[in-house]
Amino acid sequence: MKPQRCAFALSLALLPACTPARPGAAPITGLVDATEIDVASRVPGRVHALRVQEGDAVTEGQELVVIESDELDAKLSQASAAEAAASARLKLAQRGARREDKDAALRQLEAAQHQVEIAEKMYERMRTLIGTGSVPQASYDEAESKLNLAKDQLALAQTRLDLVMRGARAEEVEALTAQVSQTRGLLAEVSSHRRETVQRAPIAAVVSKVVLHKGELAATGSPIITLVDLDGAWASFPVSEDLLKGIAPGKVLQVEIPALGATVPMEVFNISALGDFATWRATADRGGFDLKSFEVKARPQGKVAGLRPGMTARWTPSS
Repeated sequence: MKPQRCAFALSLALLPACTPARPGAAPITGLVDATEIDVASRVPGRVHALRVQEGDAVTEGQELVVIESDELDAKLSQASAAEAAASARLKLAQRGARREDKDAALRQLEAAQHQVEIAEKMYERMRTLIGTGSVPQASYDEAESKLNLAKDQLALAQTRLDLVMRGARAEEVEALTAQVSQTRGLLAEVSSHRRETVQRAPIAAVVSKVVLHKGELAATGSPIITLVDLDGAWASFPVSEDLLKGIAPGKVLQVEIPALGATVPMEVFNISALGDFATWRATADRGGFDLKSFEVKARPQGKVAGLRPGMTARWTPSS
């Protein structure tokens, strides 16, 4: 959402045409202005619903428009699924193996121990018999090989049981934790974009214009609704520099608003130079000098019912 100002035409026809200023200066005509805010979305989509109409007064935080984005909904589902899967893998690594896996590994270790015991008895028998020459050397070698194989199987079963009991390594847990953080960050990003599909009023204001209607496509950053802050309205006047004497921030001007048929006291809050295109220059008066125009802004000292941007405002410098 980006604030912008209403364009207004500065009337310079009534500025004094020479210097010094003439007594009884003519009124200066300006315009009432106010801050406008364009309500736009960071995500593209189709306008699904409009909650307000032009001229409606809205409160801060009030829902204004709903945008439909099937692509964003799909991305949100994908991000949610990825975060759930990563969290499940992390929990599995932290909890370790199931009881059934641990029992199976323990039974494998017990079976390997039993095979070692059998292979040791066979080996001792063969060693006794080989000493008396009752069995060939090949039988003894076979018994020795079976014993070594059984011991290797026992060591492997013990390693498997240790892995099951210890669970995942610290490095694996760290990697899974980082993956969960990554997926949660992606989910937060998509959720942030998803919240942009519902636009709310940033301030209490009045709906001045509805740019897009239901069913129309809204591009990223394109205005959908324009709000105007009527409580912050002000009047702006082009004033020649020879009439600026005594005009300073804080000075109260008596400003006539013809549309309301009223004179409104307004306090000056800003004075700035206008561009050359809005500056009157004395060219024919002998001894005259170029006069630059300044924009004088003044805001009402209180709330003025019915005051709207674009209304004519008149102020006489002598007032």
